[in-house]
Amino acid sequence: MGRLDEYEIAVAYGHYVQRDIYAKLKEWKDNVAREHKCLFLRGARRVGKSCLALELAHKEYRSFIQISFDKANEEIKDLFINGLEDLDAFYDRLSIAYRTRLYPAESLIILDEVQLFKPARQAIKTLLLDGRYDILETGSLASIVKKDDEEYLLPSEEVSVDVLPITFKEYLRAAGKDDIIPFIESAVAKRNPFHAAYRNIYNEFRHYLFVGGMPKCVAVYLKTKDLVKVEKEKRSILQLYYDDFLKQKKVSSLYLSSIFNSIPSELSNHDKRFKLTHINANARAREYGSAFRWLKDAYIVNTCLNSSDPSVLPVLTANGDDMKAYFIDTGLLYSLSFMKVEEDEFFYKSLIYDKLHINEGMFMENYVAQVLRTKGYRELFFYEKRDEKTYKTIMEIDFLRIHDRKVSPIEVKPSHDYSLTSLKKFKDAFKGKMGEGIVLHDGDYKVEEGVSFFPLFASDWVL
Repeated sequence: MGRLDEYEIAVAYGHYVQRDIYAKLKEWKDNVAREHKCLFLRGARRVGKSCLALELAHKEYRSFIQISFDKANEEIKDLFINGLEDLDAFYDRLSIAYRTRLYPAESLIILDEVQLFKPARQAIKTLLLDGRYDILETGSLASIVKKDDEEYLLPSEEVSVDVLPITFKEYLRAAGKDDIIPFIESAVAKRNPFHAAYRNIYNEFRHYLFVGGMPKCVAVYLKTKDLVKVEKEKRSILQLYYDDFLKQKKVSSLYLSSIFNSIPSELSNHDKRFKLTHINANARAREYGSAFRWLKDAYIVNTCLNSSDPSVLPVLTANGDDMKAYFIDTGLLYSLSFMKVEEDEFFYKSLIYDKLHINEGMFMENYVAQVLRTKGYRELFFYEKRDEKTYKTIMEIDFLRIHDRKVSPIEVKPSHDYSLTSLKKFKDAFKGKMGEGIVLHDGDYKVEEGVSFFPLFASDWVL
């Protein structure tokens, strides 16, 4: 028996987590791949891209070859540089190297972490024109080679799917608590309170927030229930990101790590704005701009821009210099925030059960940003209006989304000490153009002053 791959290991050791996104992969294989179009699974490192690709390969293909460019030897890399003129020989050498027979129209070639090896990205167009095998890439947009400001692969030749952290719904399914899912769906649809069920679901949600949505972290927790082991896994992922920063040549690793390390402290501020001057008093947006773009393209950071006039499309009035920066995964945000705290089970349980009275708002807002990304909102927006004379904030909405051709304001209220003043002012200012205002809070469903309050754990169903 040969060496098990990542997907086989996950299944064998009970670490496999079923992902809703798999349906999109199957759709590509059945209806698009034979049209000379490859699939690009984009996402952060360790978010589960390779496992998804391998699951597709095992379930839907007669054979496959996975080429991981973070491990590939020089002989394999040379094929993508000097071996493309004779594709018969190219595929023969791949078949021999990986000891795998390839079958036209029945085999898959996986190019894993393709952004790490530019010639492989350049070669895809040639492989697609040949068309004998399906081609699937995994990676992020960070460091993808460009030529004359255009990517080598034309968008018409590629189907892109974003792979993001495991959702609360997927977590519940993996935990064997599938019965909770239709219960939440029904309560949200009918706008019913959760009553006695609220506390149990809330406790599951709090554990999910700390564990996070990175597949290996979820698998370790569900297998062992050991929070220290989960924390070690999360910190190893953060270290992998730090290592990636150091490998960058066109983007300052110092700028990358400075932004990365500053996210918890910036989110803990009252307005949660990301201010470069907190990193360096003389910092300029132009200097740090490429680092921010890299972190966003690497799917590590979700930026949220201030839209100065929500009466039109937020993207048309967004201020690129006025933003918040959220983390890819709330579980990793917990780890980054408490990296200097010694690993301790009691401390982590205290965090989960909210016994330390820390700033919960930063984690809850980060979670809502994470949910919006999974819902397909690649660009996030908020709204703030200041007094022209005093420059004091007179109206602020945490998130904006376009729903039914109207701008819907979303407020996140993790504590019971809250105000609806901004939501009311927003409604008055944008009458006829505003969709339903929603408050996501640390409590059961209710209606207050005509505004619907939903539990934070229901965000995945509400948004």
